[in-house]
Amino acid sequence: MNLNRFLYFGDFIACPLAIAGLLLAVLAQGDLTALGMWCLAFVAGCMAWTLVEYAVHRWVYHAVPYFDKMHDAHHQEPKGMIGAPSFFSVALIFAIFYLPLYFASHVFAGGFTSGILLGYTAYMLVHHASHHWALKPGGLLYRLRLKHMVHHFRGEEGNYGVITSFWDHVFATYIEPQRRRAS
Repeated sequence: MNLNRFLYFGDFIACPLAIAGLLLAVLAQGDLTALGMWCLAFVAGCMAWTLVEYAVHRWVYHAVPYFDKMHDAHHQEPKGMIGAPSFFSVALIFAIFYLPLYFASHVFAGGFTSGILLGYTAYMLVHHASHHWALKPGGLLYRLRLKHMVHHFRGEEGNYGVITSFWDHVFATYIEPQRRRAS
C-alpha cells in the first residue's frame, strides 16, 4: 500500500525506541547475569532476523496470493513508498516474538526481540537505500543494492535476503549479480 512519509519512516523511530526501552528494563534490574542473558538473546535475535527476513520475502511475499499482490506493487514501483504501515511491523514483531518468549523469560524475550527489531531496522535501511539513494560503487550498501536489483530486474526468482545472502546460499536461491566489463 502507498504510504505517507510518517507511515513509511515511522519504524526508524519506533524500533530504536523499543530497543532502548527493552534494554533499559533489564538495566534497571542491576543484575549483570540478566544483562549477559539479554545480550546473548540480542545476538540470537539478530541472527534469527536473517531467516525471518528470507522466509517472509520468499514464502509470504512471493507465494501467498494476498501478500504477493501487495508485494508486486513494490516490484512495479520500486521507488514508491510502498509497504506495511509503520508501527504495524513493530506490533507484529512484539506479538510473534516478545509475548510468547516473555512467559519463559522476560529478559530473554527483551533481548531476542531487540535483536529482531535491529535486524528489521537494518533491513528497512538497506532496502530503502537500495531503491532511493545514489550509492557509490565499492561500498557495502552498493554491493547489497546490486544483489537486490537482481531480485527486481533479472526476471529470475531469487536473492530474497536483503541484508545477507546467507539463506539464499543455503536454499540455493542466490543469483550472482553480473559484473560490468571494462570497455
